[in-house]
Amino acid sequence: MKIQNIIYVTILAIGLVSGCEKGMVVPIGKSSMITVAKPIASSVTQVSALINTNIDGGQSSDVIEKGICWGTSVNPTTSSLNRGTGAGTGSISETITGLIPGTNYYLRAYFQTRYEILYSENIQFKTINYQLATVVTNSVGNVTLNGALGSGNVVSAGGGFVSTRGLCWSTSTSPTILNNKIASGSGTGVFTGDIYTLNPGTTYYVRAYATNQAGTAYGEQISFNTVAVKLATVSMVSINSISRNAASISATVTADGGGTIISKGLCYSSSTSLPTIFSNSYTNNGSGIGAAGGTLNSLSSGTTYYVRAYAVNSAGTAYGAVMSFKTSL
Repeated sequence: MKIQNIIYVTILAIGLVSGCEKGMVVPIGKSSMITVAKPIASSVTQVSALINTNIDGGQSSDVIEKGICWGTSVNPTTSSLNRGTGAGTGSISETITGLIPGTNYYLRAYFQTRYEILYSENIQFKTINYQLATVVTNSVGNVTLNGALGSGNVVSAGGGFVSTRGLCWSTSTSPTILNNKIASGSGTGVFTGDIYTLNPGTTYYVRAYATNQAGTAYGEQISFNTVAVKLATVSMVSINSISRNAASISATVTADGGGTIISKGLCYSSSTSLPTIFSNSYTNNGSGIGAAGGTLNSLSSGTTYYVRAYAVNSAGTAYGAVMSFKTSL
């Protein structure tokens, strides 16, 4: 009987050693009764998820480490991304971070004893993708000849971060940031921006925009017309002196109509009471607002002339009131 017991123990020892060499699990105490619950993923965002599970049963002291592991392939292990949560049985509640938006992940809970690492079932979850921001084109005001003030509002960041926001505009519909644009900060909220370098009397289209990780979103389009250049304002002439062949005349361009005065002076005729620069004689006395008068020379003696001041800008040619005079004999 004693010899049989020795043989049995020897065989058992050999079997155990052989099993360990082949990677077999050798339960010690009550570790084989420890169970790991299937994890639950909740509060999933673009870059994180809350994981809850439980390690239960057996001897708590047999668990030298417990935790969760995850990856983009099925059956992640502790050599994948993992987070240990300490020793002993009990619940696990961990938020994992650094995830990639719009990505499928596999996750398992695990516990480790002196002899083995055991895993739960796989669970699969998908992180949320970033959405385009929600942006509103509020208004366009303070419109001038070549500018305006626009306003927008980033209502939602789409789950991401609005790195830049602003206004874009064009003379064509549906402007984008590839057209004219002005940036006005970052994040959500109301913002304003100057719409500049516009042409007078022109229709423009403007949209607010906001850029986040998902791309660039646009608000509704608003159209507006810049102020058109008006004709300049020119005063009535004043006759300063008259001789047989000349007359000294004063006049003033008092307003440019919003455009640049490119030429100004006097136009005159002895044959029509409404002289113009296109059909009659005229002088060019410079540009810009201010004095536009001068001296008319080479006049015929004893002749009645009609004269008025003029000013030219992009809106056309403006004329002052006509005055007549007669040269001496």
